[in-house]
Amino acid sequence: MTRIPHDGAAARLTEIIRGESNGMAHYYVAVDGADEKRILALAEEIARDLSGFLIPTDGFLLPARNLTPERAATPGGAFDYERFTREVARPFLSKKLPTYGVYREEVRGTVERVTVPERGVYLVAGRYALHPEIPDFYDLRIVLHGDAEDGDPVRAYLSSYMIEEFSDVVVTDGAAGEEEDERFDGFSLPLSFDGNA
Repeated sequence: MTRIPHDGAAARLTEIIRGESNGMAHYYVAVDGADEKRILALAEEIARDLSGFLIPTDGFLLPARNLTPERAATPGGAFDYERFTREVARPFLSKKLPTYGVYREEVRGTVERVTVPERGVYLVAGRYALHPEIPDFYDLRIVLHGDAEDGDPVRAYLSSYMIEEFSDVVVTDGAAGEEEDERFDGFSLPLSFDGNA
């Protein structure tokens, strides 16, 4: 796992993704963490710099009428990971371009259908992009470490859990940690994220 400071993170991650995705037809990135606004701001900047396509997870909320008390009590229970898997993850895993619905609770329905265009880099960004029920199709997993913007201690805990269990890169509020990985220094290729040549 590599830790990088939040200041300048978008530029550094853009360089990392550009180097790692070189020669690949498609490259998939997850950006998750506790603070939704910071997640989306970072992912939007990276997507813009790489001409990538951004898929925000906030369009995949489970309709309130389908949210059982048991599911509501589960961290990430309001995220419709079944639909995300069906509409986004499985098509990407099958090397197909997804079409997905954007759900909004305020209208209690799908407000638009999005057909994902052909791009080299795809970013899935927002809370629960790294939900453990989603099949892992990502080439790079980024977690923004820090407190949730709403002070939610569950989100802060989940952010820490995701850092330990799922992330390749952690963006922190402090300086880069001692766990820096030489793969990210000078962006030496052809190493992949599992360390294999």
